Amino acid sequence: MSKNEFNSLILLKFSLIIIFHLLIYINESIDRHKKINDNIISLDDFSLNNSILLANKVKEIFMEKGKVNINEIERNINNIKKQSNRNKINEINVGAQLDPNFTLPAMITFASILDSQKYNTKIRFHIAVVLNFTVIDMLKIYTLRKKIRDDAEFNFYNASVVEKDLSGLNLKGPGAVAKLLLPQLLPDDVEKLLVFDTGDLLVLRDLTEQYNWDMKDNLFVGVPGKRVGEKSLITKQTYKNYINIGSYLINVKKAKSENIYNKFVKYKNFYNSNIGDQDLLNDISIGKVGMYPIKFGRHSPFVDDKTPSIPNFKYLSPFLNGYYPLNITEYLQTGYTPNVIHQWNGKWSKGSGLTLFRRIAQYYIRYAGIWEETCKKFPGYCIK
Repeated sequence: MSKNEFNSLILLKFSLIIIFHLLIYINESIDRHKKINDNIISLDDFSLNNSILLANKVKEIFMEKGKVNINEIERNINNIKKQSNRNKINEINVGAQLDPNFTLPAMITFASILDSQKYNTKIRFHIAVVLNFTVIDMLKIYTLRKKIRDDAEFNFYNASVVEKDLSGLNLKGPGAVAKLLLPQLLPDDVEKLLVFDTGDLLVLRDLTEQYNWDMKDNLFVGVPGKRVGEKSLITKQTYKNYINIGSYLINVKKAKSENIYNKFVKYKNFYNSNIGDQDLLNDISIGKVGMYPIKFGRHSPFVDDKTPSIPNFKYLSPFLNGYYPLNITEYLQTGYTPNVIHQWNGKWSKGSGLTLFRRIAQYYIRYAGIWEETCKKFPGYCIK
């Protein structure tokens, strides 16, 4: 073999290697772009180039600042000026907590919130995330803005500190306690926050009345919980007010000024259960917890289509008067006409709960555009 032939062979091999690696890169790039497009947004929502740019920028800001307003980033990408005359009167700040396993159920609740609000009600979502919540999940939730209401704002906050600070407080893990930190993470222009559980809760009416409820001098206001009239563990006092924190209102300014989160951390070891965070909040805040009517977070009157969940009205605490139905007629009436339905006593995700409300949940699964993947991961939602 001549020297020229040898050099040509070497050059050919080198070229083949370059081409091989280039093909691998192109294939990986296509797969990566396809994954972003398939799992975050469709071409109907954004252009492919913009979706990749948006994902990269969201990740950059979130990693740098520990929080991100996706609307602002999209505006910057598209060179759209921010409206300076936001109507604060009709603005409602809604909070939630999430880990990566609960993105789809949360989207059901978020879809119901966006769909049920009056035209002039502006929703700002503030979502505390833990356990390495991904940008893919953030942008997946953000697609609800395009699908349902484009005036909604989506903010995400890194709440991973609770993974250590509040370890063991709730048996469900850090995804169940992140909302306790949320008030501390919010910008100063948020004075109140309406917090909801997700997946087993639907908002069926406009939130204005609930959000504007007179909190008086309370830190928190919520729907009555079962332990009204019982004695607290830490403060050793009787609960005149005890709330279910699946649907409650927070005085954000007051929570910040009293640094209530530090108290949660200090006393966390007193409680360890599926409602440990709820018990802790009610206990250390006793005297600063108010209640509002059960319609703002009503549990279903039936666990399923056959099993009633009816209290013994004779033994209900007198502290509940005005907040909780005290006769069977009112109990059933509010059970079927709530502003917020919270089916904690029969999870739709497990195929339980009233079919009536699960069917409404199915409507929002379809409206959110997540029917197939939700039915695959949580088949109980899709039972008819």
